[in-house]
This record gives sequence, structure tokens and C-alpha cells, in this order.
Amino acid sequence: MIIKSLFEHNLCTRCTGRIFANVDTGMTNLERGKSLLFAHKSLYGDVKEVNKCWLCNNIFDQFDKYYNMVNDLIGEYEYESFLIGSKFDKSLLLEEESLQNDYGSKGESIKKEFNREFGKYFSMKSGKEYSKYPDMTIHINTIYDNVEVIIKSLYVYGKYIKKRRDIPQTRWVHGSGDSIESIIGDQLMKMALSENYHLHGAGREDVDVMMLGNGREFVIEAVNPKIRKIDMDKFQENVNSSGKNVFISDLSFCTKDTVKEIKESKYDKVYLAEIESGNNIDEQRFREATRKLVGIEINQRTPIRVIGNRSDIIRKKEIKYINIDSIGYNTAIIKVCAESGTYIKELVNGDGGRTLPSLSSMYGDNLYIKSLDVININRGD
Repeated sequence: MIIKSLFEHNLCTRCTGRIFANVDTGMTNLERGKSLLFAHKSLYGDVKEVNKCWLCNNIFDQFDKYYNMVNDLIGEYEYESFLIGSKFDKSLLLEEESLQNDYGSKGESIKKEFNREFGKYFSMKSGKEYSKYPDMTIHINTIYDNVEVIIKSLYVYGKYIKKRRDIPQTRWVHGSGDSIESIIGDQLMKMALSENYHLHGAGREDVDVMMLGNGREFVIEAVNPKIRKIDMDKFQENVNSSGKNVFISDLSFCTKDTVKEIKESKYDKVYLAEIESGNNIDEQRFREATRKLVGIEINQRTPIRVIGNRSDIIRKKEIKYINIDSIGYNTAIIKVCAESGTYIKELVNGDGGRTLPSLSSMYGDNLYIKSLDVININRGD
């Protein structure tokens, strides 16, 4: 009786087979439906096959239409992998689920089958591969019979060196003067034919601080790129020869996960700082002050100069070492190795007591940063 009742629902052969999709994984739903149809004919005689199915609306016969709709949208976009998603009427899905429940809940949804089968068809026609982490995601809206294509951003990892003291890391406003982001991103946008770009840095340095040594890690993201196969050597050459005094190296393709990895990295940094005093520096007091500052807990409340952009909290930091390169009259040059996230300018000037202890408080007089450079990030490289 179960076999006979199946064909009273006026479903097509495929939708009938899908009711038992999880019974035998070695068959397609169309093959299951044909087996059930054969069983009905054997037991009860012929049954009229449904030409217009109320459930699927013959959507599995429309793959070529959707394939052409996708191709019209993507045009010249490069991609090697794709993922299929779809939207079906919710009431239809609930009705199908209710029907399948009557037969033991051994089926799958039309949405799942459509995504799988159209994915196979699309791969065969395009020569591209299905992937959970695709270059392109295709959404088929079966309710309104339209298609949406989402192009994954292109991510490039690298390290940059900044040999100037007048540019920020990121853009304030799109196209508003030089920044590390624009110098690197403009070149990538030209090569990838992307709509926009974003720089993700492993921390940042102030506008007036140079980034030297082994460079700062970054990921540059090209948004909606048409070209994905970028010549990395050419990209590096274009940036490094731009005359902007920003230099990149160690470039490689990466994923969005790398953004999180570099942002969460915590490396000690080494700074070269030129210290200035309003009076001649007392060498003995200065050396003693630097010695006392090493290895103890430094309490740094968010500096006044950045309080508008950061949470007002107290950070506990450690200074690993301070080496004195020279002391002369009212200036001194030191190398400071500090824990990640330490505000070096405030470590020296005290920021009105917001950093305690500071080099100024240990020395007993006001000291200031005249110039500051990051000369190494201790990544072990």
C-alpha cells in the first residue's frame, strides 16, 4: 500500500525518489524514483508519469538556463572554485518535510538536492571545482528566478617597511593622500581590477614613526577582483619602485584566516628612540633610570593622544631591555625592547601620570621622544 500511496501525491519521479534519499546512498533520487515506479507497475500496473511537478516545478530541467544566467553575471571574472546556494519557498520546504515525515523521515530537501546536482552540472560545464572555500559563491533564488554571484576577496600576505615619517598606515578617507594602505592597495587594485582594497596590519606604527628592520606583517585585501592570478614579483616591483619610500616583501596568496592570525600575533618589538630633555642629561641618573625600568610591571592607561579611538583601559606591559647607544648634552639615543602593545612615547614622557612608572618618573625630570623607529619585530625570523 505504501508504494501505491506514493504515486497519489502527483510528484515527478525525482521528487518521489527523494522521499527515500537516505535509504541507499548508492543511487540518485531519479534512480530511486524509477525503481519505485517499476515496483508500482509490477504490483499495481502502470501509473501516469507527472510532466509538471507541483513540488519541484521541473527545476532540475532548467540547469542550462541558470548556468547561462551565472555566466552573464560573472563575465570576465577569474575563478577556479565555486559553491552553490539556493533559496526555495519556505512553505514549500515545510510541505515537503511533512510529506517525507509520513514515510519515515528518510528523505532530503529539494534545496539540498538542487545544490548538489546543479553543482555537479556547473562543474562539468565550466571545468571549475566545487569548494567549501570558493572563489565564487552562486545563489539561485528559485522564488523570483534570479541569480546572485558573490566574488570572494583576494588576500595577499606580506611585510612592509616604511622609510618616512609623514603617512598613516590606513586611509582616513578614500583617496585622501598617501598611506601605507593606498600605496600598496592602489597597485593591487590595478593588477586585480578590483573595486576597492583594505589593509590589515599586524599592529601599527604612528604617522611619524618609521617601520624598519624585518618589516611589519600585513594582508592586503582586494575587494571583488576580476583577476586572481597576480604576478607577485611584478606587484612587489610596482610598489617598491613607486618612489613612495614604502617597500614590501615576502608576498604570498593567503586566506581571510591569515588576517585573524596576524592581528592576534603578539611579538616583542625593538625601537630606536632619540630622547630629548629641556636640560643637559645627567648620564648617571639616566643610566640608573633605564636600568630600573627593565623587568618590572608598567601600567599604561590609554594615552590621551589616542583616547578617542581606543578604550580607556589600563594595560600592564613589560620592558625586556633598554640599551643606551649614546648620551650627549640634552639628547640620548636608546634601543628599547618592549612587550607587544607598549606605547613607547608615553613610556618615556609619562603622559601626565597615565603611564607609571615611566622613564621620566624614574629619571626625575621631563623627557620626550624626538624621533622613534621600529627596528625589529621579534618573530624569530
